[in-house]
Amino acid sequence: MKRFFPILLVLSVLIGPQARAQVAVRLDSSAVRTPAFRATELIAPGVLIASGVGIHCFAHEAVDVPVNRWFQEEWRAGRPERNFDNYIQYAPIVMDVGLGLLGVPAEHGLVDRLIEGSLACLTLGVVSWTCKAVIDSPRPNGVDNRSFPSGHTDWVFVGAELVRMEYGWGWGAGAYAIATTVAVMRNYNNWHWMSDCLFGAGLGILTAHAGRWLLEPTKRLLHIPDVTLGVDRPLHVAVSPTVDPWSGTLCAALAVRF
Repeated sequence: MKRFFPILLVLSVLIGPQARAQVAVRLDSSAVRTPAFRATELIAPGVLIASGVGIHCFAHEAVDVPVNRWFQEEWRAGRPERNFDNYIQYAPIVMDVGLGLLGVPAEHGLVDRLIEGSLACLTLGVVSWTCKAVIDSPRPNGVDNRSFPSGHTDWVFVGAELVRMEYGWGWGAGAYAIATTVAVMRNYNNWHWMSDCLFGAGLGILTAHAGRWLLEPTKRLLHIPDVTLGVDRPLHVAVSPTVDPWSGTLCAALAVRF
């Protein structure tokens, strides 16, 4: 029970102020301002967070341990660690910034996407690392006591939800497939319990919305004007191979026109 209260404290600090914040401007031709907060946005992350907390605090031996045993004895069965999850965890956040540069229609321009993503990742980093420092949760492989929540999982899910919000479910489904793969591999590689990944997924989704809730207040506070670069003024990006005339090294040239 004593591990349960720090989690509730952290979540109350996270959710409370941001539920009253304002959302970003949709930078399309009509420039329609939409309401910031919708209660339905809390359903998915709330279910995931509550499931992670519930299993972690009340059903660790009944759920986490058998699931971990199945991963290690049935699926992995002595196979070596596959660490590609260390790399693909960054793919969704790169997609959030990069797809718009490649001409994919986005909800916001490049500047707003960068601000929104930075706010989401900053919020996530503070909350995730605070949980890891406060909650004494040994990893299944015994390396340390910083298992809860899964940092890989919360990072990849914040990116996946940002992609879904910016580009819709067409691209969002692919980003969520990557995120789910990372969460599964954290269990497979014996670095996390299932509850760590459930909580991390919910936290990532929640903080992605926090980035959007805080976008307009941050722009007003810092006096950042609306910049529609990448929305009504599309970027044209070209990459071409070049050769360094002095060393003969093969290089790449990047040209951006806007």
